This record gives sequence, C-alpha cells and structure tokens, in this order.
Amino acid sequence: MILTNCSVHAIKRYIKKYINMNLPILFFVLFIHHAICLDYDGWLNIRIEHSLNCNEDKFCNRGNISLKSIRAGTATIDQNPLSQKHIEELKELASIDGFYTMRSFVTTADSKETEFLSSVKAKAFLENGLSDVISAWVLPSGEVIAVTFQVTNSTQSNDLFRSDHHINSNFYLRHVDQAPVPDTASYIQKLEREREAREKGELKDNRSFLAKYWMYIVPIAIFVMISGATNPEGGAQASR
Repeated sequence: MILTNCSVHAIKRYIKKYINMNLPILFFVLFIHHAICLDYDGWLNIRIEHSLNCNEDKFCNRGNISLKSIRAGTATIDQNPLSQKHIEELKELASIDGFYTMRSFVTTADSKETEFLSSVKAKAFLENGLSDVISAWVLPSGEVIAVTFQVTNSTQSNDLFRSDHHINSNFYLRHVDQAPVPDTASYIQKLEREREAREKGELKDNRSFLAKYWMYIVPIAIFVMISGATNPEGGAQASR
C-alpha cells in the first residue's frame, strides 16, 4: 500500500478517533479512508518553458515531464540541453543579480491545462552546475495547485565552455494534506441546546460569587480607590 502525506496524516487522526474500535473494524476504516484520500489516479504532463535565448518570444521550450500514474509518482524527464548562448545570457542575468524564470503548463487526464511561474537567481543556478529541483503539489483529488522550481546544492560541476550543457533536474510529486474541516453543525447544535435549557430554566449556574457579580464589584472598588486618592488631606485632618 502506497502511503502519501495525505494518507499518513489522515491515518494518525483516524487512529486517535477510533482507537477503541475492534481491530478488524479499525483496519476497515483505515482502508476505506486511504481509498478516499487517494481517490484519483491518472496521467500528468508538465511542459516546461524558460526565458532564455527566445528571440522575440518571452518564453521558449525547455523540456517535458510526464507521469503515467500520479499514485506511482514515477516521472520521465526529457529536457533540451542549454547552448553557449544560453550560458552567456545566464551570466548576464547573474551580473545584475537577475532571475532565471521558468513557466510550466500542467495537463491532466481531464484535459485541463494550468499555467505556473517560478524563478530562481541566475547566479545560484549557474553556481550549482545547472542543477534544480522541480516539485508539483497535488491535492488528493489529483488537482495540481503549484509547480515550484528550486536550485539544489550540487557538487556536480558544469564546464561553462562546452558547446552544450545538460540540466540536472530532480522531480518530486508532493501530496498536500487538506486541513481539517471544523464541525460547525455540532457546535451550532450545542449552542441551540444551551439556549433552550436557559429558556426552560434547566441550566444551573455553578459559578462562584465573584464570577457572577464581578461586573458590579469592580466599579465599586475602583470608585473607593479613586475617592481615597483624591482626598488625602481630609483623612489627615480627621486623624488629628
């Protein structure tokens, strides 16, 4: 059984919730939730473009990442090598502390295409031997909500005087765990029951005397303190 981040967090919550269940029932609940959490599988394609040596166009083709199965997460990366013109342009960007920008188009099995932009410092990309990490962030439904592009600290050098330069990319499929949904209906029902109990006089107030009447005691105490502070001479004459 393949456990994604989504299912791992969900299983922890379910174990806490159903810890008193019989073992077979607990395993059945976990199995059903795992199937729901990974309720989608299909192919995924990411077309990558970058803003280097594109003539009159702002972006041009860099390569492609394809996955036959989102659940499996195994990707095939096919990228075009950079030419010496690309390297020279990267050097120019690095000299002005500029950014190297990548644009990605994500296409899923339902033919939906989504565009994402991501950038890194051109200097960092060069210094790390043209090594990067591309991550696609996926919801349990299979929807890709982000594609990020980061420079990795690589010990692999890249000869900047060669005719072609291969990009060293690692791709990761990141499963996003959805936040827990608040149980608003139960909370509203609880408030409604408390309101009905107060109306019927069934709800007893077990608070202490101070907790019940502090709003009356505090103003009186403040008034006494202020009165004593503003009339110190009267108190001294009375003592004589």
